[in-house]
Amino acid sequence: MAMLAFPRTAELYSRNRRWNAAVVAACLFLCRPAWAADSVRQAEQQRIELLERLSRTVVCIFQADREGGGSGVIIAPDGLGLTNYHVVEGMMRTRRGLGGLSDGKLYELGVLGVDVTGDVALFRLLGKDRFAFAELGDSDSVRVGDRAIALGNPFALADDYSPTVTLGIVSGVHRFQPGRANQLVYSDCIQIDTSINPGNSGGPLFDAAGRLIGINGRISAESRGRINVGLGFAIPINQIRRFLPGLRAGLYCAHGTMEATVYDAPDGRVVIDRIQESGPAWEAGLRLGDALLSLDAVPLESANRFLGLVGTYPAGWPLPVVYERAGRRQETIIELAALPVGLPPEIRQAAPAAAEADPGTLFLPADSRSEQAAHPLAELVSTILARVVRLYGASIGREPGYGAGVLVSADGKVVTVLSLLIESPSVQAITADGRRWRATVKARDERRHLALLQLEAPGNPDGSDPSEVEAPRASFPFFAPGDSTALPRGAQVLAAANPFNIAEGNEAVSVTLGTFSGRSRLSARRGTQPFPYHGEVLVLDSVTSNPGSPGGAVIDLEGRWIGLIGKRVHSTFTNTSLNYAVPVEEVVSFLSEAEGGEVAERTEPGGEPYHGIRFFELGYNRKLLYVESVRPNSPAERAGLRPDDLIMSVDGQPVSGLKQFRELMTKFKPGDQTTLVIKRGDRLERTTLVLEARQ
Repeated sequence: MAMLAFPRTAELYSRNRRWNAAVVAACLFLCRPAWAADSVRQAEQQRIELLERLSRTVVCIFQADREGGGSGVIIAPDGLGLTNYHVVEGMMRTRRGLGGLSDGKLYELGVLGVDVTGDVALFRLLGKDRFAFAELGDSDSVRVGDRAIALGNPFALADDYSPTVTLGIVSGVHRFQPGRANQLVYSDCIQIDTSINPGNSGGPLFDAAGRLIGINGRISAESRGRINVGLGFAIPINQIRRFLPGLRAGLYCAHGTMEATVYDAPDGRVVIDRIQESGPAWEAGLRLGDALLSLDAVPLESANRFLGLVGTYPAGWPLPVVYERAGRRQETIIELAALPVGLPPEIRQAAPAAAEADPGTLFLPADSRSEQAAHPLAELVSTILARVVRLYGASIGREPGYGAGVLVSADGKVVTVLSLLIESPSVQAITADGRRWRATVKARDERRHLALLQLEAPGNPDGSDPSEVEAPRASFPFFAPGDSTALPRGAQVLAAANPFNIAEGNEAVSVTLGTFSGRSRLSARRGTQPFPYHGEVLVLDSVTSNPGSPGGAVIDLEGRWIGLIGKRVHSTFTNTSLNYAVPVEEVVSFLSEAEGGEVAERTEPGGEPYHGIRFFELGYNRKLLYVESVRPNSPAERAGLRPDDLIMSVDGQPVSGLKQFRELMTKFKPGDQTTLVIKRGDRLERTTLVLEARQ
């Protein structure tokens, strides 16, 4: 929740200078030559014309009784179109439905082939000799930072069947999103920050040139229902191409399997650890301990990448494999078996178990493929990804055991938010190259809620000998601080973090595009999640309030680091979250103090024995002593205290606030026991707290 504050005189002077600079910048903008304004209008007109053309290819899909709702896209002039299997699942008994186009008319729709595992279905619209259709693109050329356009019918808003358009960027590639019982598995999907919601399912994802690069199908949602929180996923069109012959023939198309599993060896190789005798991999000559180097000419960097790649091929596909055994490089071709899937009776009776795959007919000739248009964001993103790390540590209560951090020095110093994550005895950081590092806490700042970590020798989560791991590199790429005060309101920014722990193995963090909305001073209130920092923040419209985002970087489009994504601020009253970043100037002040040893480790007075409780230090009612969080392995944790407990009394004496509680604590010494009465929900409970000496 934001609250504006009256600035002090010094702040007024600083802000007046910024205001004057903003006026000058505005005047320069208004005084730009006419050709600049003309180019903007021309680009806008081109975008409008492109979207009008793409809209004619989008289908609003309904069941025959006009119930339900989803989206689709036409890919051929005879009315063939793509959607999600889960959109047409309710039509499978009759294979009949309806499709509305932007001309305002409903057309009969027939479901042809389905891919239950990959959540894809092919349909045909009837009623016209020729339909507008989308050009298929090349999803293998998609890069993080590329523009991404989604069209569809979210929440069934389009009474006239004209699709809703949303614009964003590609946040990640080669993401794996599991399903259930080998159904609805997004094994190698495109992650986007383009807004998609229920009803967008099955709709198209286009690149900036209007080429179809994927079919939208899934979103990540937290606790606020099926509402997009900035993470959407699309099935890549190159995966779908491999299944088109079977889908066009009206078949159930099974996905392929090698009937072998792999793991990430300490030396970075992807090694077979289980293999089914008489299965496809065994029959092709592979054995336990073989190291897989590539699949279909795609280098294998992790076990996760192996799982994602194999999941994009249909059963019966001849998959070229390069592997290594006893130092010798060898090649073979594996004919994939059918992945078992539990199917509804109407699908089992409708078609054979797998489609015939003909690799030679699925892709355009190499010289006719459309090249992905170069986009400056894609170049900028590559530098950003190298400077943001994924962090893993303690997970307690509502706080996740993962987050993000920003590299701020060549010797491996990382700044992040202060959280229970870093209280773990073994915090690990994963850099963009997939390497793991031990992260040691060097400084904490309770006021700003920031922490400084030092990356050290790579950690070995599998327990292997550290001598087998490559020695730490001499230098890390890092961010130099920019100037957030020069950022004009309305400027576009990028946010890089690991929301929902989407990135796994050696995958890169996620990047989202948003807008700087303004600066404000914030104040936590009871009913929000803990927010001890009360300084000025940068308010954003990019979704940064997801678990795993705090500690990530906010960068302007010139590549300047301007802020650190702060700890989540969520209101239980309105069920909304705030997207913000701590200005880089505040982070720099913390780093300077940490370098000089001026940052206090704890906010509790030195005369207090250690109890391990953090309190809400500012609330709309200062007399309520609510627990913010409990440190792991602390007296409070052993006493069973939890976040949001309300402490009512200490040894029978009512407690009216934090100041009184701390005064009472100074009367105890390490080893003493004290009885607390707490209110938890509607119940009063009694617990014993055994105090300890400070360390």
